[in-house]
Amino acid sequence: MSTIRSKDNITDCYTIGYEIYKDMIYGPCDSLNADYAPNNVAIPSGQLSSFWHDWGNDIFDDWGYFYIFNPATNEYYFPYLIPENLRNGLYITNKYQAFGKTFTIKHGYAVEGIFKFDISCDDPEFQFIFGAYGDMGSDEDSENTNLTQSYNLDGNNYTLYYNRNVESGDSTERFFSYFIPYQLSANNSKTYNDFLSNDDKLSLYSVPVYQGITVYFSKKNDVYQWIINDLYVNRPRTQTETFVLSFDNCLVYDSYRFYQRKAVQNGFVRLRYSDYLKYVPN
Repeated sequence: MSTIRSKDNITDCYTIGYEIYKDMIYGPCDSLNADYAPNNVAIPSGQLSSFWHDWGNDIFDDWGYFYIFNPATNEYYFPYLIPENLRNGLYITNKYQAFGKTFTIKHGYAVEGIFKFDISCDDPEFQFIFGAYGDMGSDEDSENTNLTQSYNLDGNNYTLYYNRNVESGDSTERFFSYFIPYQLSANNSKTYNDFLSNDDKLSLYSVPVYQGITVYFSKKNDVYQWIINDLYVNRPRTQTETFVLSFDNCLVYDSYRFYQRKAVQNGFVRLRYSDYLKYVPN
């Protein structure tokens, strides 16, 4: 079955996020009211979880408490995301045992201001939900909006569903969240649930998904163009597929040359001749 997946892009193509103070920690979580939780199953405070403290510019007052939820049994699992707060362009992959399954979570800052989760399950028939919640730094002055952006992959049209949460009148205290399930059909309608309480507690969690989901979080800027450029249709192994990386909006950095050269040499991407000369030195 074909799926929508991430290319693991780490280039500064298109608009990216804003400077982040990397402050993910692991500690006791806040409670989550049942009204804002999957299947109305509340989360009591005290469970150990990974979350961000502030992110700089008062984006959060402790937010994240990232979890995987089993809708069949109403159970939560809180993965410990380690190592934390690494440099931009470095993804870390962790494996977790939960609900009798193996989950793989790839996570990290793709570029400045964009954090990515790629969560998959070893059982393609198992359904799960990925979510996060906590307090925003908006001092009870949040604006919460759901947005969409149409895009095309492999000749087919899709819709990117994402959430915008900002403090009124603040040009920096802005937070964007994007949810893209692996399944093509799961992207035909809104891909997540969002709840904002009067005291600025924001809860976001995906629709139930099979196989996996990719989730992006961005500070200050709406980075939908960067995300769309990061997506491609992954075909079954019985089919052959390459994808084209666009460099038209990218700055040339020597640190990228090695990776682009290896990608071209191994046939993972194809470049126009002008880009080949630029990114594959003699």
